[in-house]
Amino acid sequence: MRYVHLYFTCIKRSMISRLEYKKDTIIALFSFFFSNLCSLAAIFFILQAIPTLAGYTLPEVGFFYGFSMLPIALDHLFSDELWLVAYRRVKDGDMDMHFLRPVPVLFQVFAETFQPEGFGELILGVALITVCAMNLTVKVTLGAIAVLLVGAAFGAVIITSLKVAIAALAFIFKRSGPLLQIIYNFSAYAKYPLAIYPGFIRVLLIFVLPFGLFISLPVDTLLYGTNNPWLLSLAIMGAAAVFFSTSVWIWTLCERRYESTGS
Repeated sequence: MRYVHLYFTCIKRSMISRLEYKKDTIIALFSFFFSNLCSLAAIFFILQAIPTLAGYTLPEVGFFYGFSMLPIALDHLFSDELWLVAYRRVKDGDMDMHFLRPVPVLFQVFAETFQPEGFGELILGVALITVCAMNLTVKVTLGAIAVLLVGAAFGAVIITSLKVAIAALAFIFKRSGPLLQIIYNFSAYAKYPLAIYPGFIRVLLIFVLPFGLFISLPVDTLLYGTNNPWLLSLAIMGAAAVFFSTSVWIWTLCERRYESTGS
């Protein structure tokens, strides 16, 4: 309970700090929303010229894209500080203050920043799913709904775990941002149906960087019934547990190698 109270105290402080510059916060919210809207517009114009993508129609591709935004948005809300750790916090010596406090460093990193921009992405994703579902014949079952919820929630855990593991390498190499960006960019592939990719890309996106596991496969299950929703839910939760525990282990090992530095 102490850490729960401390977390919300830190988040409150972060939000108060952000709202000191109200116009900046509003601009950031709308810019993030607009950038995703532009991506959706690009897909729309492409599929106007090419009516189907490997047999997938515009509403189907839109559903995949909209659902992919949910776990990414949840991760963006709570773990955006990891980008700064990977790019410059260690290099500039800003991590020293975290090591001096009697609170776990990883906890402090998560409590440092709350990004309300993620709400814009979350709202846009839900809206896109709703609009596309109205133009599709979807057989809604309890299992299909469950696997979508599991994919969104535990998918966010997997994304965050990947960020934790890669950001931790900055404790050794001082900067791991470019590598984190490369790994994170693979999430863009999962915004489209896995069937459009060659076999090695599918294997990569399911078993190595499992963006396809918690984005594409749950949508396939809802739209086409291609997978057992309960088994897929267990697979996603199992992957989340493995990635989370591994990332914490990597963070702990790398944290012990931390040496203060500065620009």
